Amino acid sequence: MPSKFVGVFIIALIAIVGAAILVPMIMSFLGYASYLQISAPSITTKTVTITTTNPSYTTTVTTTYIISNRSYDAAIIFKIASPSVVQVTVYDKNFQQLALGSGFVYDDQGHVVTNNHVIEGGKYFIIMTYDNGMFEAQLVGSDSYADLAVLKADLPAKYPPLKLADNVIIGEPVYAIGSPFGLSGSITSGIVSQVNRTGITYVPMLQTDAAINPGNSGGPLINSRGEVVGVATAGIEKSVAEGVGFAVPSTIVKRIVPELIKNGVYKHPYIGIYGEYLDPIVASSYGLPKNVSSGFIITQIMKNSPAEKSGLKVKDVIVAIDNYPIRKDPDLNYLMAYKYSPGDVITITVIRDGKTVEIKLTLAVRP
Repeated sequence: MPSKFVGVFIIALIAIVGAAILVPMIMSFLGYASYLQISAPSITTKTVTITTTNPSYTTTVTTTYIISNRSYDAAIIFKIASPSVVQVTVYDKNFQQLALGSGFVYDDQGHVVTNNHVIEGGKYFIIMTYDNGMFEAQLVGSDSYADLAVLKADLPAKYPPLKLADNVIIGEPVYAIGSPFGLSGSITSGIVSQVNRTGITYVPMLQTDAAINPGNSGGPLINSRGEVVGVATAGIEKSVAEGVGFAVPSTIVKRIVPELIKNGVYKHPYIGIYGEYLDPIVASSYGLPKNVSSGFIITQIMKNSPAEKSGLKVKDVIVAIDNYPIRKDPDLNYLMAYKYSPGDVITITVIRDGKTVEIKLTLAVRP
C-alpha cells in the first residue's frame, strides 16, 4: 500500500476514535443525557392453541400462538377472549325485546356477568356465543348500585371463563369486546384513563377511552394479559365528549359477584348522609374555621339512619373514618365499596364547631 494511503488511513482512524471519545463528552457538557443499554428481562412464553369453528362454513381452523406472559396484541386477545364473550338479549313477559347487551363467562358453572341495566325488567334471557350458539338463561342475582347482574345458562366447556385481574394499572392498554348496536364480536381498543371515578354508579368506576357504545354494556374490558379489568357500563356520546367511557372495576366484581351467585343480592354498607366535599372556597361559604379546608360536610341526615342514631349532625365535617383520611371525592365511596360491610362498627372523626369529635357508628344495609 502506498505510504500516502497509509497516512490517510491512520488520520481517518484517529478521527473516528476521537469522535467516539469527544462526542459523548460534548453531549454531556451541553446537557444531553447518555443512556445505558439495559437488557430486557427474560420473558416466559407459552403456547396457546385456539380452535375456531366458523358456523357459516362449518370449517375448523386450529392456530398455535407463542405468546409472552407479559402482554398480547389485540388480535391474540380477541382470539383468546371471544369464545368467552356473549351477547345478551332480554325479553319482557310479553316476549317483546327489551334490551340487547353483552356479557362474559364468569366460571365453569355457566354463570355470565353483565350489567344490571341490561337485564332490568326482563323476564326471559338468551345468551348467544361467538359461534352463534343460543342458550336460555335465568337471572341469578343483580345489584343496581354497582350495575352488575349474573345470569346462568347450561354452557358447554368450550366457552371458558375469563380471569378477573387483581389490579388495574392507569395507562395500560385495554380492549372492549361486545355487541355495540347488535354488532356481536366487535373489539375496540384504548387505555385505562383513570380509576375511582364517581357519579356513574354508587361504586367507584374505571375510566377508559376505548369505545363503549350501546350494546357494549356488560361486556368485558380486557387488559393486554387477557384478564378482565372491568365490566363495560357506559360511554358518553361524542356530541358531549370523545373517548370517555366507564366500567365497573374487576376488584369490585370480585367482591360483589360471588354474593350475587350465593344470595342473589349484595348488601352495601350505609351511613345515611348527604353532603359535599370541601375545598377552601367551599369551606368559607359554609362559614367554617380557616383550618378546615377539606373533608366532607354533612348537609342532610336521613331519618332512622345509622348517622341519625349515632349523633352525627348537619354541618359536621367528616375528616376521617377509622385511620382513613377523608379529603376529597371519592374517599367515602371508596371505603364503603372496598373496606366495609353492613354491621361493621366504624369511628367517624368530625370537626364540629371547631373541635374534633369521634363518633362510633354501626353500618346498616343500604336501602
